[in-house]
Amino acid sequence: MAVGSLGSLGIGSGVLTSDTLNKLKEAEMNAHLKLYNTQLETNTSRQKDLAELEAKLLAFQTAVNSLGDTSQFNKKKVSPSVSGDSAAASLVVGSLSNLSNMKVIVDQLAQKDVYQSNGFQDKTASVMKSLGIEGTDGKASFTITQDGKDYKIEIDQSTTVAQLAEKINSATGGKIEAKLVNTGDRDNPYRLVVQSTETGTKNNISFSGDEDLLNAMGWGLDKNSISAGGLYGFRPQNAGNEKDKISGTFSGKPEDKLLSPGEESTSFTFVIKNGERYDRFTIDIDENTTYKSLAEDLKKQTNGKVELSFEGEAFTFRATNGGELSLFDGGYATDADGNIDQANYTRDEKATKLLSSKFGITLDTSTPQGYNVASNNENHIQKGMDAIFSVDGVKMTRPTNTITDIGPDITLELKQKGEISFNVTQDTEAIAQSLESLATAYNDLMINLNAATKYDPDAGTKGNFVGVSSIYNIKSQINNILLQTITVDGTITVGDSDTSDGVKVSSKVSLSLADYGLTLNDGVLTFDSGKFNAKFNEDPEMAEKFFVGHNGFEDIDLVGDKISKFDEGEIKFEQGKFTITYNDETIDLGKTANGDPFTLTGKDDVEKAQNLVDHINSFGLEGLEASFQIINQGSNDQQIQFKIKGTSGSNLEIQGDKDFLKKFGLSPKTIYSVYKEETGTFGVLKNTMGEMMSSDGSFGGYKDSLTKESKNLNETIENTKKSIESRYDTMWSRWAAYDGIIAKLNNQASVITNMINAANNQNS
Repeated sequence: MAVGSLGSLGIGSGVLTSDTLNKLKEAEMNAHLKLYNTQLETNTSRQKDLAELEAKLLAFQTAVNSLGDTSQFNKKKVSPSVSGDSAAASLVVGSLSNLSNMKVIVDQLAQKDVYQSNGFQDKTASVMKSLGIEGTDGKASFTITQDGKDYKIEIDQSTTVAQLAEKINSATGGKIEAKLVNTGDRDNPYRLVVQSTETGTKNNISFSGDEDLLNAMGWGLDKNSISAGGLYGFRPQNAGNEKDKISGTFSGKPEDKLLSPGEESTSFTFVIKNGERYDRFTIDIDENTTYKSLAEDLKKQTNGKVELSFEGEAFTFRATNGGELSLFDGGYATDADGNIDQANYTRDEKATKLLSSKFGITLDTSTPQGYNVASNNENHIQKGMDAIFSVDGVKMTRPTNTITDIGPDITLELKQKGEISFNVTQDTEAIAQSLESLATAYNDLMINLNAATKYDPDAGTKGNFVGVSSIYNIKSQINNILLQTITVDGTITVGDSDTSDGVKVSSKVSLSLADYGLTLNDGVLTFDSGKFNAKFNEDPEMAEKFFVGHNGFEDIDLVGDKISKFDEGEIKFEQGKFTITYNDETIDLGKTANGDPFTLTGKDDVEKAQNLVDHINSFGLEGLEASFQIINQGSNDQQIQFKIKGTSGSNLEIQGDKDFLKKFGLSPKTIYSVYKEETGTFGVLKNTMGEMMSSDGSFGGYKDSLTKESKNLNETIENTKKSIESRYDTMWSRWAAYDGIIAKLNNQASVITNMINAANNQNS
């Protein structure tokens, strides 16, 4: 029962009134709750100030985190010599690249192969009826060939032009795109456009099949011109069942020349089919070519995949990997300027005649190939081309204009013919901005901290956190890290650093933030961007180690012994004699990446070394790169030294035959990658701030304690109120009872008094 709910209290006594009881309760409430309320007011004020301090700390922590993040130091800035629409190319360089500059000359952009058909009057009309094709039993077909794959397109009298486009799209699975276009021609406005989905000569389109249909479509074939992706070769007539061989007899000796004096040069092209893969090798034959030299050229140029052997008057061409062997009587086509066109092949009557006269071979040319249309066919509206460009003087070709394989984390986008240079530097702008933000955030934080922990005895004022060590120590924790000096792996300049006489050498370097333009004077942190840029650009990698640190596995550098000479002639690699294991993947150098036997060839030690390095790198083991160094080049003491570098943190294992490995200055061994962990200035500060702000940290823990204290104080105040209210409710009840008794007594006394007064009145 709430005190004061009975206003009649005190009527009987005139003393035990509600006002008296309320005053008693109020006095007791004040006596008991004053301390708690004072503590709660202090707590509320501290939480408010703590929220302001937390905002300052979070702003500072954000700046610290960005400077303690390696991604901040991996950004690259690319400065092109030409920008805008006139730029020949664009370049994007990621954090994994060490590229510093690049010069690019674009000679030719990659483009799609595009054909159009002759015109049709109506897109819903029958193709065969519109073209006047009867076909066989009312049906006809043609084959589109692209990159060694054949797509047969079958139509009948009901197939419309629109449906033909759908058939091509469906059959090619998106590799080739067919669509109808309305040219606006008055008589035959609709044309079927067929194009490769992707750029590059390997995606070029060629045809075979019903020649009447192809001629009527406007795609008449030139059977002497075959697209590289459609060259399957021919087998000899009556070749037999051994498809890996082409055999016959010849008259003469292996030393005899194949061409008579005055005969023009020609070429043979050998085609090996393994599953869906085709390997093509063109061998040139000139006035000096003999049967024997042809065998040597075949072995060398095919890397042993095709061999020519003699036994008496018999000869055999053989695919050594067991694939199907075919021949083509011709070689690479040439363009109008006489340049070799490796995207196309041309049949040569001289090759046909030579095969017949010197080898007794007549090819069965009924096997369909991927034939080109005539060179002057206007319906071939755009020829598929590879991009041709050079990077720092090195000529390159690619099937696409987006180049991603010229270096790690580099993307070159070719845009148009022309020349452009790129300068690549570390992008320090974002780091400088973060340092400027750090200085601002630090100064704001310290103003707040100083005010919150300051005691002024003269003015008699003090901050809310005077004596709170969890808050007071924040300043010293941060400053101790900002002012520290740490030692990292870096470089120093020996000699005159202002001239070319100075030489950079590796060394341990002691650094502080003041070296990078961040100084603390009289409690104010300032940043000098000029000093930062100068120091940072001296050694960006050293700067990253100082700011962030370096964690990870150290690179593996295997350096072989110096060797003077390889074996004379070819070096045959047998399975198991030289293996490399890296990233849990083992490669056996006895085989090529395609699985063919490997033989190391070369005219001298340098060429052999280069071929071996290329062979190792062709397997594409991620993070592994082989190289070699020439020592005393050109002298009698010239030596070769092989090197293998691993950068992905894996152990490197070289195994095989000890004597065989010794030829290359190597031996069986395992090199283990070592993990190294170093934390830089902002790496340490980032961790410190993270710990400080966590619930278990000094700031986070103090924040939680204030929250708990506030909760406990509110509960205590509420419980105290309830206890006093309960006691005074009880007291009210008792006072009400006492007041009732007194009222009765007063009534009784009043009755007696009245009786006495009445008696007195009667007696008088």
